[in-house]
Amino acid sequence: MTTARILPRYVGPELSSSDRKMTNEEIRARFNAEVAEAYSQRKPVWLPEYDKVLGLVVKVLEPILAGQETVRVLDLGAGTGNLSRRILKSYKNSRVTLVDFSQNMLDEVPNVLSSFASRYEVRQADFWQMDDPAGEYAAVVSSFALHHGRGDEVYRSIYRKIHAWLKPGGMFACCDVVDGDTPELAALNLAGWRQYLNGKLTPEHVERMFANYRREDSPISLRKHLSYLAEAGFEATDVLWKRFNFAVYVGIKNS
Repeated sequence: MTTARILPRYVGPELSSSDRKMTNEEIRARFNAEVAEAYSQRKPVWLPEYDKVLGLVVKVLEPILAGQETVRVLDLGAGTGNLSRRILKSYKNSRVTLVDFSQNMLDEVPNVLSSFASRYEVRQADFWQMDDPAGEYAAVVSSFALHHGRGDEVYRSIYRKIHAWLKPGGMFACCDVVDGDTPELAALNLAGWRQYLNGKLTPEHVERMFANYRREDSPISLRKHLSYLAEAGFEATDVLWKRFNFAVYVGIKNS
């Protein structure tokens, strides 16, 4: 096993054995107290197939972004900018707005995006509460952020907003944590992730990650994601990749 890479400290509140879910403010405080460098790594050890996952998000945007004049992209829950870096590198005409509620994470963005200083902006905001103008973006992306939502209506609401923010023909692309469609499937997915982590981290850190997962994350199933995207008006949806409790999925706005 190796722990040579920087690992999250999970410096959230001490919670009771009931594993109650952290509040939005507790999650923000957790990320503001983290070592931001842990989230700017190109290959975080705790996420399977990380390069492939972010690469799929970038690739699926090609029909939307390639060959166009300047196009605007919105990165929700952008953290330190790993996904934005790949988009900026792949599409020279792109301009990215990175939104995150943690100023600590955003403070690391200039280091991650040092080669793209004139092509991005950062905004410290809670994206669940945002109200940007309609038709502003060619693409909206998100990586490992939506799973902090609390309740189905919260997901329905953000997908309605994203649909409105997109231009006609725009695309939403997301890689994130997802739940199983039944408790049995969820348990199977988590068992797969645990086995993956057991080959890479110490038992103590694996247990810390799972304790944090129970307290911080509240993902929904892929079936629900695709259903809510359709309800919001996306004419096409698809799943590009899934492994354990992680997935890449998209929604396309035709008109």
